[in-house]
Amino acid sequence: MWLMYLIVKDFGWAVILFTLLVKAASFPLTLKQQKNMAVSQLFTPRVQEIQRKYRGNQQKMQEEMQKLQKEGYSPMGGCGPMILTMIILFGVLDVVYKPMTHIERFDKLIIEQTVDLSKQVEFTSIVLENEESLQAFLEYREIREPAKPRDPEASEISNEQRREIGEYIFNNLSTLNQTGLSDTVIRSITNANRSYVGLRQELIAVSQFSRSPEAFSIMDSADFNKLDKLKDNMVFLGIMDLASVPQLRVFNGLWIIAFLCFGFSVVQVVVQRRIQKETMPNMPNAGMMRGMMFIGPVFAIIIVFQFPAGAGLYWSISNLLMIIQSLIIFKFWPPEKMRQEAKDKVQASLGEVTATATVVDVDEEGNETVTETKVSDMSKREQEEYFKKKLEAARKADAEKYGDETNLTLDSESENNNEGNN
Repeated sequence: MWLMYLIVKDFGWAVILFTLLVKAASFPLTLKQQKNMAVSQLFTPRVQEIQRKYRGNQQKMQEEMQKLQKEGYSPMGGCGPMILTMIILFGVLDVVYKPMTHIERFDKLIIEQTVDLSKQVEFTSIVLENEESLQAFLEYREIREPAKPRDPEASEISNEQRREIGEYIFNNLSTLNQTGLSDTVIRSITNANRSYVGLRQELIAVSQFSRSPEAFSIMDSADFNKLDKLKDNMVFLGIMDLASVPQLRVFNGLWIIAFLCFGFSVVQVVVQRRIQKETMPNMPNAGMMRGMMFIGPVFAIIIVFQFPAGAGLYWSISNLLMIIQSLIIFKFWPPEKMRQEAKDKVQASLGEVTATATVVDVDEEGNETVTETKVSDMSKREQEEYFKKKLEAARKADAEKYGDETNLTLDSESENNNEGNN
């Protein structure tokens, strides 16, 4: 993302360009996901049969599922793009939380000094908000004449005095109860200090700089200018501060990202559901899948109101591009084409697993004839009959070994028809 930022000099556009690049690079993986899901659809009757037949024998069920995987079944084949999207999300969050590190590439020591200065500025602001505590602290530190109470109409405290207040509190956090500050002010200072623990400290420092740039004037001029530029470049389109977290009770420009994030997530769910319905009409656990698909919009809301807006912008653009990718795949790889490719892939896989087949036949005189035939040379109908007989023999052997008490039909389609007639 740093390279994108170097090109556009704007954090918001850097996020958008980075997301475009990632989605373009991951398009083959998304296409493969759709094809794997179509392949998995072909194994649905067999998966259901194994689950019913061996529901009391997990070991045997696992063995049979592993056999299906050798034939081409991939239960996790559709998770790749989502896992990749989540991994990148965490990377984007790290960039958003550490803009001084990843965007402007500040030296580590300069970052530490800036964060410490930000703490001092915030501590001073807390003290200045409480007139009684401020006066007590000024008397304690003898910044002004102890015998002379401060007139509210008097001139503002100088920047030098502000820095002295913040610096003293920063260096004496463990003994604040001796400074004359009220318990409320001490708690506020303690909570403010704790907020700098973890990822947010760089963001807080940038926010403090935005509110009080003059308090950072003691910084080196080059570092001050870089921080000033970073502060401006974190504001997208002039109205969205991507370093800030949207608030439910504060309606501002960040709500645009909230609407986009949730709206694109819902549209993506609807489009994906429609495509899956066309591509995999017999997919099992449809109700469960429908419920899981709506996790996306809920997760979008969590991202929007729990993390800086930069992460919400990434999630919005990512969902928009996923919608476009899904429509492109649906257009140029329609369900019929997907299903046919899946059948060909499974058939080829079965041919590789069983190179030759022993075929027993009876001639006109009633004598049995045994021939070795390549599966790949058989017609599709002959292959279906062969594997059907092979499955029947395997079931019989399993019934003898495991004491099978179920009575399942070989043909899943006839089973479904019988259930429908009942």
